Amino acid sequence: MNITQAKQQITDTVRAYLMRDETGLYAIDPVHQRPVFLMGAPGIGKTAIMEQIASELGIGLVSYSMTHHTRQSALGLPRIEQRSFDGLDVEISEYTMSEIIAAIYDYRERTGLRDGILFLDEINCVSETLYPSMLQFLQYKTFGKHKVPAGWVVVCAGNPLEYNRSVHEFDIVTLDRLREIDVVPDYASWHAYALEKGLHPAVVTFLDAKKDCFYKVEGKPGGGKSFVTARGWEDLSELLALYERMEVPADRDLFAQFLRDDDICDQFSVYYTLFQKYRSDYQVDAILAGQASDAIKQRAVEAAFDERVALLGLLLDALGNECAEVLRIEKICLELRDVLRSAKEELLAGAFADAVLGAQIERREEDLARKIEAGTTPTAKIRRERTLIQLLRTFLAECTLQDMPAGEPAFETIRSAYQKEVGAIRPKASAASAKMDAAFRFVDETMGQREMLVFMAELTTRNATTQFVSHYGNESYYQHNETLKVDQARANLDERAEKLSSLDDDVPDVLEGPSVDVSQAVGLKARGAGRPVSAGPALDSQALADHYANKQFEYGFASVCKMLLPASDLKGKKVLDVGSRRGRGVYKISSMVGNDGRAIGIDWSPSYVQEAAEGISRAWHDSGLKGNNMEFHVAYPEDLISAGIGTSTMDVLYVNNVVTLFYDQQAALREFGRVLKSGGLLILETVFADRERDDAVVEAAREIGNSIQAARTEDENLAWLEAAGFDAPTVVDEYEVAANLGYKAGETVEAVPDVEDVAYKAVSLYVRKK
Repeated sequence: MNITQAKQQITDTVRAYLMRDETGLYAIDPVHQRPVFLMGAPGIGKTAIMEQIASELGIGLVSYSMTHHTRQSALGLPRIEQRSFDGLDVEISEYTMSEIIAAIYDYRERTGLRDGILFLDEINCVSETLYPSMLQFLQYKTFGKHKVPAGWVVVCAGNPLEYNRSVHEFDIVTLDRLREIDVVPDYASWHAYALEKGLHPAVVTFLDAKKDCFYKVEGKPGGGKSFVTARGWEDLSELLALYERMEVPADRDLFAQFLRDDDICDQFSVYYTLFQKYRSDYQVDAILAGQASDAIKQRAVEAAFDERVALLGLLLDALGNECAEVLRIEKICLELRDVLRSAKEELLAGAFADAVLGAQIERREEDLARKIEAGTTPTAKIRRERTLIQLLRTFLAECTLQDMPAGEPAFETIRSAYQKEVGAIRPKASAASAKMDAAFRFVDETMGQREMLVFMAELTTRNATTQFVSHYGNESYYQHNETLKVDQARANLDERAEKLSSLDDDVPDVLEGPSVDVSQAVGLKARGAGRPVSAGPALDSQALADHYANKQFEYGFASVCKMLLPASDLKGKKVLDVGSRRGRGVYKISSMVGNDGRAIGIDWSPSYVQEAAEGISRAWHDSGLKGNNMEFHVAYPEDLISAGIGTSTMDVLYVNNVVTLFYDQQAALREFGRVLKSGGLLILETVFADRERDDAVVEAAREIGNSIQAARTEDENLAWLEAAGFDAPTVVDEYEVAANLGYKAGETVEAVPDVEDVAYKAVSLYVRKK
């Protein structure tokens, strides 16, 4: 399999191995957790994906190369201990802790990460003296008498014999304790990675044209090896970009240090010279400014296909950088907004800005230090966090400069400074969109349909450009992609900028996610496989997947989601939040349940779960807890068992007003009853209709994500609760809501035109399991 498939296999394995049952024990006993063994050629990304997996799962990573380890360093050094057995005093041999095991404990203390991956590279190159001990380690996860700490999953890697003369071929006894994954070089998967990371366009366009140059290892006639690897291309790409910024020339002598095959090195050297000439002759900045001269246009018209592809690479690279810069600033502003919203209440109550923001800065600096120490945080995230901390310091300095140290004046000073940062987004986004328009016009005027298809395909594949279009829109992109239903969902720059600038808590988080395709739009229409609310005991797994695919459901219910929780009753409890979105509800529950409780979030959106998990460290530090008490899982509300939520394991289950949009509301309630303990509390926020509903209207409302208009009657809801094993509910709060009630005062959402004349009321219910 390719490296992308291998990454997914390992990710799924780690999640499975870390899953616990209802008693708190691991679902698979560590003794039976076979280590994954990645076998593949050097330089294809085996080590890199381990860092990515750890970062994405929010766990630790300790890496060791086994080539230098001896029996003493791996198992520990012997020492003499005095012991007494049945009254007989004897001296026995004990061993110090293994260097590898000790490194895990040290890592946990430094980073606060209790779970993680122990990655042992080149495991098939261990010394002869250590080899016999590897059998014990692979099965029992122990070196000597010292075990790998609970919560740490072992992953190994190695190279085939033809690439490394130190390799020992594993026998069947050893292989029978491993899960071997054979990884092969694959340009398609690497290409996607290269675009996401923004590798040099000369490297990407060269390999697009000459895929056979991507990976090569073969013997030389006089001995030795000639080789080119994915690692070599990536390292060369990063150095090329830096050399160009420094205006240092790059030539064949430089390329040969990374591309150790003479023929491929010669080809790339010639191509890079042409690439630099194209960059100079075509004046990409002028093209993107809409000021391409007639001479430039004529040259593009007459150019060969390979030259045009190189030019497209230059245009795409420049557009990608422009879009990425807008998204970078937006991401910082989003995080700043969250910090300032959380500080708003204290400041308006009269607190000093230095105390409120100073504490935030201190916690973020500590959290950043831990992330850097963990070694799994991408450099871009570290840079973004440092920029954010610096801006918070700038806001404090502005308060000092304006002599507004506390209270509402300080908050208004900070708000003004924040909005200046947000204000920088609008002109940059407008400029980036204008450059994208100019690029489309240039390709339309000078090239054919074949090149336009290449341009559109690359533009759609690149993460920065697709996110930019989904956030801010681009008319040329819409016009050239006929598959997009753009009349129904258009990104709007002014609307996005307005929401981003607001520090009011009642503005929902609708600033992430695509808004181009209707089926993927956040806060807009969400179409898919519809289904009436009624259900039988059996569930169609494919229909479940189809129903929730790309659905976000963020509008139409935020206004009636009050999250009325009995805080005093949650201390020390295990609470499940179904439909946890980006995790804010779980963060809130986490502080309520305290150090002895557990807050678990379930959501069907992998991107939301990942985003929520990324905020865990900051959330528990902000709450002042001793350690993390949160976790997030991807699962459907009707199938919580897939996330390892056992029967009768939860004290409390909270679900917000998205419940009317579930694939099968009755099945979800039955599942809630299954996971709650006897007497457990269901906190259900939903909507009741005052009369029997027209099924067609309800289904149409479900399709557009209007959870209010998708409501059924109170009698129907109470009957479902009773059938699921719940007592009669206690109504904590209720109030009338309009079918098109929006997320804040004066705002409305789309509703289905109907003549039912139905009245709706939002309710917060406390319901006990019988």
